[in-house]
Amino acid sequence: MRKVTICLSLVVLAAASGFAAAQSTAKVTRQPIAVASGYFATLSASPKHTATNGMSAAANAATQAQDPRIVSVPNFTRLFSFGGLSYSYTMVGQQPGKKQTTWVPTSYVPLSLYFDEFVDQNGNNITIDTTAITDEIKNSPLFENAEYATGNTQFVDAQMRAEFWRLFNKDGNNDGDDNFHVLLSKPQTLIPVTIEVPIGSSEVYVLPDGTYFALIDFNFLTSQLNTLLQTEPITVSSIPIFLTRNAVYGDFSAGQPVNCCIGGFHTAFEANQTATKIFVQTLAFATSLDPDVSDGIYGDPAVFSDVNALSHEIAETMNDPFVNNITPSYQMPGLPAGTCQSILEVGDVVENLSPDYTDVTLHGFTYHPQTLGLLQWFEGEATSDAYHGDYSFPDPTKLTGPFTACPATP
Repeated sequence: MRKVTICLSLVVLAAASGFAAAQSTAKVTRQPIAVASGYFATLSASPKHTATNGMSAAANAATQAQDPRIVSVPNFTRLFSFGGLSYSYTMVGQQPGKKQTTWVPTSYVPLSLYFDEFVDQNGNNITIDTTAITDEIKNSPLFENAEYATGNTQFVDAQMRAEFWRLFNKDGNNDGDDNFHVLLSKPQTLIPVTIEVPIGSSEVYVLPDGTYFALIDFNFLTSQLNTLLQTEPITVSSIPIFLTRNAVYGDFSAGQPVNCCIGGFHTAFEANQTATKIFVQTLAFATSLDPDVSDGIYGDPAVFSDVNALSHEIAETMNDPFVNNITPSYQMPGLPAGTCQSILEVGDVVENLSPDYTDVTLHGFTYHPQTLGLLQWFEGEATSDAYHGDYSFPDPTKLTGPFTACPATP
């Protein structure tokens, strides 16, 4: 297990002032903050995700145009029209009408956390071990088959099949003539990494049952990932997955964690460029919370638990791998009128609808992947041509019609 350390000059949080900036960065240790279940709800902290596009304008144009110079995960591009305008979108896989199966390589890096600032009652630095849940993640519905309305398959593949049902399934049955699949290969587990979290980059809490969880500066996290991307043996043809356990993220730069609490993100960036090739790397990062931590943070044992956050990020990577699928501006469901977005993020449009998850049981374990929006919701059509006329999957009750255009009227 390797330890990665990058010390940044960050604002230190002081528990006594409820996230107020501390006056000193002296190297001191302290014990975690004892909190009751549901503590973060008192701070109006909500679960959320983010996404970034790290590509140049030229690379964005090339991915959208299916330029043969692009080297990345297998992908296809299609169009839809709304309001007299055409919108291009790119997804992982092959054209659904070809009725072919695409296997996408994946790699998995568990990121354990070692805290310089926080010690237990015996004076030992607190560590949150992510390797302990590796089997739980790799045996989840994201990588193994379960039964859905669109077939016995992986979770995100089932969602994509719902989106393109009419293009490959002419008789409405799950039989041999409907072989459109976009499947994730079993992740190759790379060498686990322990990230050393320096003083001032986190707050660590302890629940009444003795379980530790952390709020970590998102800027520190991204600096660590930038370093790992230079050292991990990943390829642009695969989707690398980085996972932490029992941690959520916020931006500490304002002296308090704003945008709390981020549970994951996905991104795409140019890894390299030659005279004839543009190499584009995709990436998915997420947290995984133990049920008691989920309940302790949000008052719900399933929010961000097991693969809840990871399913959001992998689904968005598959449906919007280059983070440039622009859509009509839409009102975000579950948020105040005028809260708008214009990108094809299939997880975002459900994450504020409670509960956002569905139950899938495998190997005697109940997972909580997030319900996802379907392409048809973003297309704005009054009649959906997705599976069964739905707008969300696998729970069709979350989105029962197309998007509401912005600006929305209060």
